[in-house]
Amino acid sequence: MLATYSQRDLFLSINREHSGWGDVIVTGLTYLGDGIMFGIVLFLMLVTQRFRLFFIGLAVLLLVTIVVQMAKHYYNAPRPISYFGDETATLVHTVRWVNVHSSCSFPSGHSAAAFGMFSFLAVIVRNKKLGLLLLIMALGAGYSRIYLAQHFFIDVYVGSIVGTLSTVIVYGLFSFRDTRSSPEVCAEALLQANATT
Repeated sequence: MLATYSQRDLFLSINREHSGWGDVIVTGLTYLGDGIMFGIVLFLMLVTQRFRLFFIGLAVLLLVTIVVQMAKHYYNAPRPISYFGDETATLVHTVRWVNVHSSCSFPSGHSAAAFGMFSFLAVIVRNKKLGLLLLIMALGAGYSRIYLAQHFFIDVYVGSIVGTLSTVIVYGLFSFRDTRSSPEVCAEALLQANATT
């Protein structure tokens, strides 16, 4: 889509499809990508004493935050209301109760956090059929950022990649560490078993 359509056309084709009830629903959807939501998930893991998962999730959130904030301030790309300038009032749909930002558009932090959190949950959940629902929720959070005129399609797209890759990298590192430490534990157990017999 990015190769075929301009940033302007992609944004307008998504943002112009709106309704009164859509404004309410999408405002709620955008909070799925809020760092606070990820924090609630981590808090529940802490309360239920799933410490390993807590630290993996915390590492994912920190990696997402660092990458997104560095990129946002490096590129300092204008958000839709700044990009469209004088045309904003006639072309861009905004929701009156949502504070629309004007700078640091690329990449979308909400999208990165949503994809980081939901891909993390998809990896750790036992029922893998829930993965599709988690993907839909992440996509909903990403879509909401364009609907609410906070980001362009490319911001959301790159944010989704940052979030998903953060989970893959962090979870992969923890898993690699576990596989490397397991043989040593087994070797110690075998030595102890041999010493007692």
